[in-house]
Amino acid sequence: MKMVIWRSFYYGKKIFIWLIYLLFAFYIYSLVLSSEALGARLFFGCIGVAVLGIVCLFEYLKILYDQMIYALNVSCDLKKAVQIKEHLKKKDLFNGFKQSIIIFDSLLLLDTGNYTDCLDHLHKHRKFFHGTLDYLFIYYHTQMYCYYFLKDEKNLTITLEKLFQLKNGQKKQPQGLFSWHEISGMRYFHQKRNQKCLQELALIDTARLNNRELTYLLHLKGQCLLELNQQTEGHRLLKQARAIGNTLAVVQVI
Repeated sequence: MKMVIWRSFYYGKKIFIWLIYLLFAFYIYSLVLSSEALGARLFFGCIGVAVLGIVCLFEYLKILYDQMIYALNVSCDLKKAVQIKEHLKKKDLFNGFKQSIIIFDSLLLLDTGNYTDCLDHLHKHRKFFHGTLDYLFIYYHTQMYCYYFLKDEKNLTITLEKLFQLKNGQKKQPQGLFSWHEISGMRYFHQKRNQKCLQELALIDTARLNNRELTYLLHLKGQCLLELNQQTEGHRLLKQARAIGNTLAVVQVI
């Protein structure tokens, strides 16, 4: 159902945009035909071709970007996501997607299980991630999972504190990129307060999650249940996470 809704919205939006571009092309064509002077025709023709060329390139790159995001977040197909990313980088002549790739690479490194490399990547682009509140939220949230999987208790505690400082110290909150219930659940799990962890995670509206996010949620729930010695339910959720998460490294963690 999520996939049907996503595709309907996506293609509906694309059709509307291309109708606008088509109208612009007809407008330029009419200007060329109505101009009597050869210089005017050449001017309008060159302007039209240049604008439409740039627009078509951007739309093509945007399609690749959307496919890349879909491969990671919905299909959870890391190999396909990497292939599309490399193709996008080759075709992005003006580096218009450079910043988006920086963010994407942080998620990709996390999802492939390269946690140390992911932390290095975040540190390398630290200035970029500190540029906006939303980027900073992504920065600490990604660190949180890296330290969790690396079992680095000290740095996980520090990162969780940083996240809650963002929540409590800002008048403007991050734009719903991640659930605070998930972050609270992680903190309780880290503190071995497993019942509180499950209570927080139960408050998350799973209908709003993509498959990647749902996989991480099911993993955390499953691990929490295993800690409570609820083996059957815990392993059931981990099995469900493996079915949804496809190639993500998180589904390999037991």
